[in-house]
Amino acid sequence: MVLTLSSRKCEPGVTVIELAGHLTLSQESDRIETAVMAALNEGAQRLVIDLSQVGYLDSSGIGVIAYCFGKVSHKGAHAAVAGAKGRVMDVLKLTRLDSVIPCFPDVASACEALAALASSAPSA
Repeated sequence: MVLTLSSRKCEPGVTVIELAGHLTLSQESDRIETAVMAALNEGAQRLVIDLSQVGYLDSSGIGVIAYCFGKVSHKGAHAAVAGAKGRVMDVLKLTRLDSVIPCFPDVASACEALAALASSAPSA
């Protein structure tokens, strides 16, 4: 199944990158990094990667997610995963990525948590 990707805003200042299909070793997985970097370069400080429509991911998919979260952190931004379920969530738990990257059951709760980070951040 081909990976599709789209981007939208869910809360002021929170960008959601929606993925659908299989997240595996393929040229399409490079599009995730491109989308994350584009959002960061446009000034996004909070990102949610929505995996609710991803039915399968392999080790390269885990690698892409981990790499992107490293880039987000390096830029001083925050990110979360939302909607992972079934085998996708099992893989996140098995690799312990869920202990490093905040995981939420749905996009709404991830957006709410990331929006709360902005309101609790000290003013410059």
